[in-house]
Amino acid sequence: MEQPFDFRGATAVIVGGASGLGSAMAEGLASHGAAVCIVARTEDKAREVAETIAASTNARCHSEAADLNSEASVASLGKTIDRVFDGKVNVAINCAGINIRNPIEQVSLEEFESVQRVNITGAFLFARMIYPRLKAAGWGRLIHITSIFASRSFPHRTSYASSKGALLQLTKTLAVEWAGQNITVNAISPGPFVTEMTRPLLTNQEAYRQFCANIPMARFGEPREIVSACLFLASPASSFVTGADIAVDGGWLAR
Repeated sequence: MEQPFDFRGATAVIVGGASGLGSAMAEGLASHGAAVCIVARTEDKAREVAETIAASTNARCHSEAADLNSEASVASLGKTIDRVFDGKVNVAINCAGINIRNPIEQVSLEEFESVQRVNITGAFLFARMIYPRLKAAGWGRLIHITSIFASRSFPHRTSYASSKGALLQLTKTLAVEWAGQNITVNAISPGPFVTEMTRPLLTNQEAYRQFCANIPMARFGEPREIVSACLFLASPASSFVTGADIAVDGGWLAR
């Protein structure tokens, strides 16, 4: 425990790792010695980020395209992991997610179900696939990137908040189910961060003002500010932490 954030010899898979919070966490793990696999919906984007991280950290970086909407695509990702990491994964992070903002009277069934398919059904498919690989590694960490909207909400977030609430319950259930396998399952609930997903808010001064009124620190977070929570939950330092949800939100949930 003298160097709890030394990830040399560890392997990590980051779904949604080609942008925003996922990219920041992938770089953080790689900079501490982990071999990482960046997963995104398009191979070109995943490869570009993997090459950038490899160049800046000198870590072993792989890339793969996968769509959590598709059971076949998730199964194919498992085969890639078996090939590049010999079927053993220590750290798995699911950072994939979409957000469609609409008042409920304008939310179509197709829109609602599309958000659920990515944010919760995709998380289920990924967790089911990654479980034997975490178990084979001898120790494992599954980290779900949920949201403060898993436990609080905001107008026009029916689809998104519902999916993230379900993801938090999936986290807790798997934490109990896998507790005897030396696998922990935890969540990080980000508040508003400067990412592509929040771009509509960042370009709308009134919407940005309304959001910041809920944040004691009165600003959006930067992606690098989520990395320490990720490293803690991925490391031996969190070996007795499972089923937890860490808010990284500038104080929103403390209000």
